[in-house]
Amino acid sequence: RPLKQGETIDFFMSHSWHDNPKVKWSVLSAFARDFKTKNGRNPTFWLDKVCIDQDNIGDGLKVLPVNVMACNKMLVLCGSTYPSRLWCAWELFTLFSFQGHKQAL
Repeated sequence: RPLKQGETIDFFMSHSWHDNPKVKWSVLSAFARDFKTKNGRNPTFWLDKVCIDQDNIGDGLKVLPVNVMACNKMLVLCGSTYPSRLWCAWELFTLFSFQGHKQAL
């Protein structure tokens, strides 16, 4: 869903599309439940598949730093292929270039 006025994006979600989707969904669901318990609301996420035009990924790459910086933290769903995916490395590199490692969960 789009953000409501005054709302911020809690998490830039970094993951590999090649990792097991059922495992990622399970981890993400548990994370979201825990967040809601602690904060009294559902978290907001930036997800590449819905936030980047998949027919024009190059433009999405150009503004990746803006998208990362627009989020409060980065949630890394690190599966077996994550460390070997260039896009994942680029997301982490972008985060560490502009924010501290404490922003990554």
